[in-house]
Amino acid sequence: MRILAVADFHGKPDSKLNLSKYLDRGPDCIVIIGDLTQFGPVRVGEEILEPLKDVNVPILCVPGNCDPKEIVGVLDKLDINLHGKRVEIEGLTFIGLGGSNITPFNTLFEFTENEIWEELSSLVKEKDDKLILVTHAPPYNTRVDECQGGAHAGSKSVRRFIEEKHPLVNLCAHIHEARNIDRIGNTLLVNPGPISEGYAALVEVNEKEVKAELLGLSRER
Repeated sequence: MRILAVADFHGKPDSKLNLSKYLDRGPDCIVIIGDLTQFGPVRVGEEILEPLKDVNVPILCVPGNCDPKEIVGVLDKLDINLHGKRVEIEGLTFIGLGGSNITPFNTLFEFTENEIWEELSSLVKEKDDKLILVTHAPPYNTRVDECQGGAHAGSKSVRRFIEEKHPLVNLCAHIHEARNIDRIGNTLLVNPGPISEGYAALVEVNEKEVKAELLGLSRER
């Protein structure tokens, strides 16, 4: 499966255009990792998602910490909501949690570490062996949560979940400057960077390996 991962739109008009430019890459699934808006309103999120209305592949989305909680209703209406849910696609089980761990900025959609742990734990089943974890918040103390200046702002509960449940991939976002690929054990961590700046990632999951490529409209690596 080829997964196109995009995140951090923040309501910018360029984000919608940038997303449309990636749709010809032939993904089998599109995963949107939150922050459709910059503190709302909900209609901005609806407008951002408009390029996807005619896409004929599965689309999954979690909200970000800068999205109003009401955006979950929009995602439900569009039948793309992964927040607090599990969805199976072609033998892979996607589980998702939007929002973020507590920030210093009192943003709209935040959870305590205990809430994050309990919610993620409630979504996983003992038999799950091909998990794709989608969290707006990245795991703590990794290349995908490192802020400018070196501080780590990710979630300790997301990291603990990865260490204990061993998903194949964690698709995450939130920290724009931490656009990167990393690992915790055998779990591949992918922060695609902000689509508002033209960034995305393509993740390939097959029987032999899991790999990812960071994409940019001006350059790729």
